[in-house]
Amino acid sequence: MTKLLLIALLFGAPSFAEKTKTARPQLATPPAMEGCDASDLKFLIGATLDEALTTRARDASGATSVRVIQPGQMVSMDYVAERLNIEVDAAGKVISARCG
Repeated sequence: MTKLLLIALLFGAPSFAEKTKTARPQLATPPAMEGCDASDLKFLIGATLDEALTTRARDASGATSVRVIQPGQMVSMDYVAERLNIEVDAAGKVISARCG
């Protein structure tokens, strides 16, 4: 009797699970990059970075913060959509600017 009950449960379980299955929630799409747009910062490339230029770049990009990356400097790989990353060479000249 116990064997029959176990067999009935095993064969009946999939149909019961299918009947009670709920729809999976949809994954949220990642938010659009807000607050930073580095596409108009071509004026930075090759310029010597100083406080005034950093402020101008932050304002032009709409970023809320700026991270200046020196040669060989270790940086975290965290992504912050509102942050402007400015990479400089050993002479302090800007070699790249990107958001994140």
